[in-house]
Amino acid sequence: MTARLTHPLIQSTSRPVHFSYDGQALDALEGETIAAALAAHGIRTLRHTRDGQRRGLYCGMGACHECLVTVDGLGSQRACMTKVQEGQVVTGALPPNTPQALTNEVPAQPLTPPPLKEPTSIEVEVLVIGAGPAGLSAALAARKSGANVTILDERPQTGGQFFKPLAPSQVAEQAIDKQFAAGLSLTQEALVAGVVIQQGAQVWAGLSATEVGALVDGRATGYRCQQLIIAAGAYERPVSFPGWTLPGVMTTGAGQTLARAYRVAPGQRVVIAGNGPLNLQLAVELLSGGAKVLAVLESAPRPSLRHWRALLAASRTGADLLLDGARALATLRRHGVPVLWGHTVTAAHGQSTQGLDSVAVAKLDAEGHLVVGSERVFQADALCVGYGFIPSTELARMLGCQHRFVGRHLGYLATVTDEEGLSSLPGVWVVGDGADMGGSRVAAARGTLAGYAAARQLGHSGEAPAQIREQLQRALDFQRALWTIYQAPELDLSQVPDDTLLCRCENISFGDVRAQIAAGRDSLGTIKRNTRLGMGRCQGRYCAHVAARLLHESKGLNTSSEQYFAPRAPVRPLPAGALAFEKPEWGGHRPAITPNLARPTETEPLAPQKTDVLVIGGGVLGANLAYFLAKAGQDVLVVDRDDINLQASGANAGSLHVQLLSFDFGDKAQEGGGPAAATLPLGPLSVRLWQQIQDDAGEDLEVKITGGLMVADSHKGMAFLKAKVALERSHGIEAHLVDADELRQLSPALSPDLLGAEWCPMEGKINPLRATYAVARLASAHGARFVRSCNVERIEHNVGAGAGFTVHTSRGVIHAGRVVNASGAWSSAVGAMLGVKIPVKGAPLQMIVTEPAPPMVRHLIAHADRHLSMKQASTGGLIIGGGWTAAYNHPMRLNQTERSSMEGNLWVANHVLPALSSLHVVRTWAGMNVNIDGAPILGEVPGVPGFFNAVTSNGYTLAPIVARLVTDLLVHGHTDFDIRPYSLSRFL
Repeated sequence: MTARLTHPLIQSTSRPVHFSYDGQALDALEGETIAAALAAHGIRTLRHTRDGQRRGLYCGMGACHECLVTVDGLGSQRACMTKVQEGQVVTGALPPNTPQALTNEVPAQPLTPPPLKEPTSIEVEVLVIGAGPAGLSAALAARKSGANVTILDERPQTGGQFFKPLAPSQVAEQAIDKQFAAGLSLTQEALVAGVVIQQGAQVWAGLSATEVGALVDGRATGYRCQQLIIAAGAYERPVSFPGWTLPGVMTTGAGQTLARAYRVAPGQRVVIAGNGPLNLQLAVELLSGGAKVLAVLESAPRPSLRHWRALLAASRTGADLLLDGARALATLRRHGVPVLWGHTVTAAHGQSTQGLDSVAVAKLDAEGHLVVGSERVFQADALCVGYGFIPSTELARMLGCQHRFVGRHLGYLATVTDEEGLSSLPGVWVVGDGADMGGSRVAAARGTLAGYAAARQLGHSGEAPAQIREQLQRALDFQRALWTIYQAPELDLSQVPDDTLLCRCENISFGDVRAQIAAGRDSLGTIKRNTRLGMGRCQGRYCAHVAARLLHESKGLNTSSEQYFAPRAPVRPLPAGALAFEKPEWGGHRPAITPNLARPTETEPLAPQKTDVLVIGGGVLGANLAYFLAKAGQDVLVVDRDDINLQASGANAGSLHVQLLSFDFGDKAQEGGGPAAATLPLGPLSVRLWQQIQDDAGEDLEVKITGGLMVADSHKGMAFLKAKVALERSHGIEAHLVDADELRQLSPALSPDLLGAEWCPMEGKINPLRATYAVARLASAHGARFVRSCNVERIEHNVGAGAGFTVHTSRGVIHAGRVVNASGAWSSAVGAMLGVKIPVKGAPLQMIVTEPAPPMVRHLIAHADRHLSMKQASTGGLIIGGGWTAAYNHPMRLNQTERSSMEGNLWVANHVLPALSSLHVVRTWAGMNVNIDGAPILGEVPGVPGFFNAVTSNGYTLAPIVARLVTDLLVHGHTDFDIRPYSLSRFL
């Protein structure tokens, strides 16, 4: 069976190549992607999910990561972006921790060549990201003005999603339509003008307004520029219905890429559904190539005389486009293809191991509800859905450009720019559909204006021709008219069944998210932490906007840019080995007083509150205090200026440390390491309390006592560990020094260059995305109260014995008998309200997580001479950290990772675990460490009776024991454990 399309003007290159897929020998055409080659053979099943399902080609542009395959031992390769080669061995990507994955005949290979000593650095005047209509137009205009211009584009060829030129597997004697011709002409004009176009360049981060990080030919490259133009394009918005994840269901854009670029049909019997003229174009292209199109469904009602104003406006501003649409409808009528106006897909049916076999559709009424009795079913093996687009704003958001919320369709964020595309950041221009939706003509006009303007900023001459602004206005007018004609009923997610998947990457259903909202977790951040929504390879592209819309429909919450997931590097998964560059080690954490990072979700005033104990801070320590205090019969209220577990605790990597970290011992330690050493007895006690809390919660908090290994690769490091072991054992910590052979037996995957390690059996890990919430639920069950979005602004210590405190907050007054300061890195600000100096600062730190992998390391891994913390989560992802600094981004009010820290951290991790080079980094994030002197600050503050501190570094490990000790002080007035080393008085 073949699904190759025919055309009188197009011929294949006739250069066959041979490869195998899941053991089946197949042929293909040189120059086409693996996805296209498989589609030509009718093969739709690609990636395996953790629950045994299969996924297929979905977005067709490398954004969704549903088409992952393993190619000659290279894992997680996107079939839609990877060219087929002679002799390739390709298998559908298997989930980790399965027998098939563990016994894969082809061993995992490094994804990139070994990095050079430093990343390559290239300087240009104007750097353009993206080679679609906007990017090519911007580059051409800037070059015509005399600027030095380079374009970075991830695709094998220029053109972007709109032009979609023929792949090298196909040749044409002439451009077969005006869209092909325009794309070829624009590309050729840019090249002749001297624009440098770098294809296959994956831009992974916007590092600053003048620098981006990219991967070119597998090597890290930094591009420095004087003017940056981002033309990243858009991706099709997700439309969720039962069965939308079946192989054979894909976006219209994916179907069009197969058809236009590779001359392959998405199936033998195709249904096309959505909103807008792009679906008509795909139907005509498939019909002209010999494919069978069963129907085209349009969710908007049929245009009629009521649209006369919009039709008139469209005819004035885009008569040729209107004529194209009329011709497409005529072609469909001629072929007997029904266009069902006011219809939508209700479900896709089939087996995930085989793919789609039928599509259920129904008519919509004016309010967007299904019309009873209008259902019908098409027997189809391909369904292409195109309901609009979402701008790819990740780079612009990462740089801190201002964004606004647009309510169209699901709703999305658009970059705020002026007419020429200049963003809120000087020197950063954002144009095309990557800024806001407007179509190719708007994109080209804005790109042209941005190119001329950017060149002028550099002192080059050149002014955009007057007709460009006229073309822009005409294109904008046409778009307004077009979407008036294609106005679809308002979206209503309440009709989507609970068992329909919302997050494709993590297999999270609408019912899962609705349950979280019903439980009061009504922000994307809390939903993410409780379900893992948005934590997969697509980084929330296909779930975040849906979840935001669901929140809006369920709770009536207004949507803003701050409520969306924070932009994280890398923009798309990046080979871990590509960024591994050795960096100098720095001496401990970099203390910083981080401003208020809260993003309140509630603002209404509260009635005056009264409580025996007020806990300030809803992180892991605040939740534990609430639990132990409430369990002891205390009336306790916890307030947080944001929501529980959303700052330092929620960004924690979940290590349970018992031994000293390398920078807490020896010459690198603060205060000579004495305070940190005095804390050693608390670790084992706290780990046991975590085990008890897990039992009390009755759920798996992923508390695993796996043991910890602090490795050494030098004789100096081994001597350091020997001295450290002796100190720790003197404090009752079980610790052993092991040689290279013993280390290999404990953890065979670690580097053979390691000389040995310290082995600490009591160390382990916990899932902080579950544990804090579980403790809070236990506390609530015992009567504790939690109030979020409640920022403490002023504290008055009332006069008289037992008079307590009057606490003024952003939402009202709280009268408390006693106050516990559990606000972590912000504890100094709380203390200052009572005139108490608390020597605590924050230290923004980075974390890195990889894609899921087969078991590699069972233990908590650290390094004697380098900053490193590494463990493997239950999902299979490796979590890498260890104290590498992050930085506070003032305009965005959040902490962000730094490139140098990522490079140094990954170098150490690759040095210790060489197999890391076979994995992709999925995301990085910035956490917050509490910087003291190595020991907690506990107890009642001298001179301020009733005011207690519960502040500690290594906070996740020590939270239960610190909370237990402070609870004993509050309830009994004393503890059975000597806490004098942790008193605030040691600083006086």
